[in-house]
Amino acid sequence: MPPKFEKEAWNDDHTTEVIRAIIQTTLINRSTIYSLPSLQGVSDNGGDRINKKIQQILKKMCDSYPGSQGIVEEEVKNVSKNKNNSKTTPSPKNSPKKSPKNKKRKVEQEDEEDEKEDEE
Repeated sequence: MPPKFEKEAWNDDHTTEVIRAIIQTTLINRSTIYSLPSLQGVSDNGGDRINKKIQQILKKMCDSYPGSQGIVEEEVKNVSKNKNNSKTTPSPKNSPKKSPKNKKRKVEQEDEEDEKEDEE
């Protein structure tokens, strides 16, 4: 059984963390929102209109909870920063290592070159 924690009274810090989690989840999953068929008519300009509306709605939500103002801006920066950092790290698909297919092709080419040399 997991250890039991002493129950705390709910406070504004807890509310702020829930709001932050909602914002993070929404921002990370924007592409899902962009792909909704009902938003096709407003998805021009690379989804910029939808993105601005998402941020506007999140800011209005934050304005109704004291201490939550500015979280949207912080999290947009964090998501952008994390996205930029992930671009610099090669993914397994973009890894500079040669795939087995490339190795096989290289071996085949070398074999063909060896055969040509033997014929001469």
